[in-house]
Amino acid sequence: MDKLINKKIENYTIISLLGKGGMGVVYKAHDEKLNRFVAIKVLNAPHVKDSKRMMERFKVEAQNHAQLVHQNIVTVYGFVEFDNLLGIVMEYVDGESLEKVIFKNRRLHVFDVVYITDQLLDGISYAHSKGYIHRDIKPSNIIVNSEGVVKIMDFGISKSIDDENVGTRSGARIGTIHYMSPEQIKGRNVNRVSDLYSVGCTMYDMLSGQPPFDSKNDFDIMNGHLNENPKNLTQHLPTIPIGLNTIVQKLLKKPQDERYQTCSEVKNDLQQFDKLLKTADANYFNERKVRRRLSKRKSIISSIIFLLAFFTLVIFVVYQVKDFMKYKGYKVFEENSISTLFETEEKFYFSKFEKYNLPTKFNLNSLAINDNNFTIVGDSGVILTKQDTSENWLNNRLEENIKLFDSWTFPNKKMIIIGEKSSFIYNIDAVNQWYSILDKDFSLYDIEFINNKKGFVVGSDGLILTTLNSGQKWNRIRTNSEETFFDISMINNDVGYIVGRNGTILKTSNGGYSWEKQNSPSTKYLKSIDFNSEQIGISVGGYGTILRTEDSGKEWNLLKSVTTRRLNKVKFLSEKSVIIIGDAGTILFSTDAGVNWKSVESNIYNNWNDISVAEDGKIFIVGSYGTMIELEKGEE
Repeated sequence: MDKLINKKIENYTIISLLGKGGMGVVYKAHDEKLNRFVAIKVLNAPHVKDSKRMMERFKVEAQNHAQLVHQNIVTVYGFVEFDNLLGIVMEYVDGESLEKVIFKNRRLHVFDVVYITDQLLDGISYAHSKGYIHRDIKPSNIIVNSEGVVKIMDFGISKSIDDENVGTRSGARIGTIHYMSPEQIKGRNVNRVSDLYSVGCTMYDMLSGQPPFDSKNDFDIMNGHLNENPKNLTQHLPTIPIGLNTIVQKLLKKPQDERYQTCSEVKNDLQQFDKLLKTADANYFNERKVRRRLSKRKSIISSIIFLLAFFTLVIFVVYQVKDFMKYKGYKVFEENSISTLFETEEKFYFSKFEKYNLPTKFNLNSLAINDNNFTIVGDSGVILTKQDTSENWLNNRLEENIKLFDSWTFPNKKMIIIGEKSSFIYNIDAVNQWYSILDKDFSLYDIEFINNKKGFVVGSDGLILTTLNSGQKWNRIRTNSEETFFDISMINNDVGYIVGRNGTILKTSNGGYSWEKQNSPSTKYLKSIDFNSEQIGISVGGYGTILRTEDSGKEWNLLKSVTTRRLNKVKFLSEKSVIIIGDAGTILFSTDAGVNWKSVESNIYNNWNDISVAEDGKIFIVGSYGTMIELEKGEE
């Protein structure tokens, strides 16, 4: 079926092969009508020719899957038939399967396991509430997209709870044996608890790097599920917390009535464990601060003794080199004098984290603070605003269910918000009068103005827009690149940079009227860029990528990796202090303009998407699940 590549089927152009499964082949395709990428799962040709039952199951998959609309489940768009082939058109997810993530990392961090499982349970719980059981939960059917959102795929063997005969023979084993419940192996009817057993197998795999029962012999694997207890996770890794091990062991109980009965039960225990873990981390963090203070006192005493000895030596040296001091050679010592050596570098650390409960659970993508008035935009048309004098947030959610990525507020309080589907939302009176202008289906990721009139927007498919009249009219600037652009930073009225996929860096030297591609030391996508002056700049992106320049972008250096997690935003807080935020609670900061980096312990593990600083210096960060935190700067 590779002959389908480059073929056009209805309004879909097949681009490439994504993968193969038991029932079908999955292709990446482009929807010419809606100008978006999709995935098309095509039933394998032998099944179409030789098995009406497989065709029936395939059609049931499309029907079942189409009933499920949830952020943690891959969306089905439609069903196509062509040349005796059947295909399901579904959401294209830019990410990696959990199976590949485990393979690359061998095993996952406890916090990542909790984060992924929590989302996985949300999706399964929704499917169960709609009357569907997945029956094949496993790492290869779970994908983590580029924004850290977990998506459940492949409802090819799912069934309705109310339907006992959906294309499945009595006594047939349905599922993948490494993650299959005992009742599935016996060919008996399955229920919600069967999916939870598979969740336990998946958690076991994430924590240990292998399924609970692993063998080259299928009989040994099935016998393990039926008659044996899995090895205690602490045998694989002694540092695995007992509380998490207890949750997994309960999920893997042989009798159904001894397991968790609902996703909510698992989530409750998982959340309690998460709280205990965060409390333990916080206590450890506070103990370290106490130890640092005690250590600091000892260091001061040691330093005084050292200085006394040092000055004694200096006096001796002065008398010994008296003649030398008459010459200009002493200027060398001025540059490296004792006062210079012991000068205190700029101190910057966070003394307080405060979490805010906002009136939404959708992902928040952008935060803007102007005169202490807050504007937050996010997924599903979420627009949150709060005025300085009010403690209440206004939720101005759009009727159009679109992702909003960024906003800009002018001094006169007028506002422009941008998002997917070429959305421009203009605010008229800075309260709640919103309307949308839709054009071609571009995703608009960043908006920036260099003054009240001139501004830029960057987005997908090489899109760069500019305006000279405060956004009343936009003109497109053509480039030779069709990459997706995520961020723009103008150093001054003439010089600016754009970053995007595949390590793309563009530069303008004429105020944005033309852009030229620059050499980049990375092929990973770059999500954000910021400068502290016209010389020093930093860009961050996928797989922990951090680029730094000291010559206005003429040369970019790839810094040593601090993390493998995606980094979403970089922002200079002062000349030397700079902060980076990313997935799974990642917060990095530097006090030397980005040369060296340290991790900040926030004990909150959401994906962070944007940073903004209020007039009083308080730092606010927004991210997944409607979360916002406040960071306060402190002095040691």
